Formats: sequence, structure tokens, C-alpha cells
Amino acid sequence: MGNINSCWAAEPPVAETLSSCVTKTTTAAHNFTVTNYSLLKGMGVGKFVSSRPFSVGGYSWQIRFYPDGDDQEHAGYAAAFLCRCDGLAATGVQTKYTLSLRRNKDGKVHRDSKCSSKLVTCNFQQVGAGWGFSDFIEKSKLQEDCFTIRCDLTVIGKTIIL
Repeated sequence: MGNINSCWAAEPPVAETLSSCVTKTTTAAHNFTVTNYSLLKGMGVGKFVSSRPFSVGGYSWQIRFYPDGDDQEHAGYAAAFLCRCDGLAATGVQTKYTLSLRRNKDGKVHRDSKCSSKLVTCNFQQVGAGWGFSDFIEKSKLQEDCFTIRCDLTVIGKTIIL
């Protein structure tokens, strides 16, 4: 009888490769404090106040707050939007963000804001374009005269294959 192991010839090593991808992201937060809200009520539907521009991921952004709503259909609500406001080419900028309404007295998220902390994924195609919430909070439930709208923004960059 022959050697039982002689049937099993050694196989050559299997070629194995590996690749991975990395997507670059930049994340930051901006707090826009609205003081004397009671003086802004009645400025008109479609009129807004905006934060100072802030930079995330190489682009310029603003928070826009519409005390009397951004359109007639949502006139019973205050609205909030994130807007891209740089002068760069109008290529799509992929983002994930939240807009949350926070009480200034304790920094907690306002319980009556339907949209606070809802994660939005969108692609900003044009400079000046805004995405957000026409129904950010019912005007009748916004009793504070001073509050903060916080934007947590992640700009999603290019994916690199390694």
C-alpha cells in the first residue's frame, strides 16, 4: 500500500487581494441664537432672519429662520432651513444634518418642535438653495423670547478607493 498522503499534492498558495474605500467627511455644529423673538413676529410670510455664514467642508452655510413661515400653506408655523451661500460652482454637495430648537434657559431640545433632531440627507445642487422644515414649530407653541437653532452638519466628500 502506498502512502495515503501522497494523493494530496500541495496546492500552490492562493493569490489574495484586498481593497477598501474611505469617504472623507467634515462635521461641525453652528448655534444661531434668536433674541427678542416677539419683535420678529409679524414681519411677514416668506421673510427671514439668518445666521452669520459659517464654513463646513469648504462651503459656506447659513441658518434661515422664518418667524411667520416660509409660505402661506405653513403660515401657522415658524420655519427653519439650512442654506448654502458660497459663490462656488453649483455642483452637488452631499450632506447629512439636523436642525434642533433649543431653549436658552437650559439648552434642552424644545419638546414641541416636530423636526428637532430629525436627520436629513440631501444634495445641495445650487448656491442659495435651502433645505429644512416649513413646519419647524407651531408659532403658538413657541413662547420663549430667546432660543437657539442648532445645526449639526456633515459634508460628505469624495470616496477614495485604496
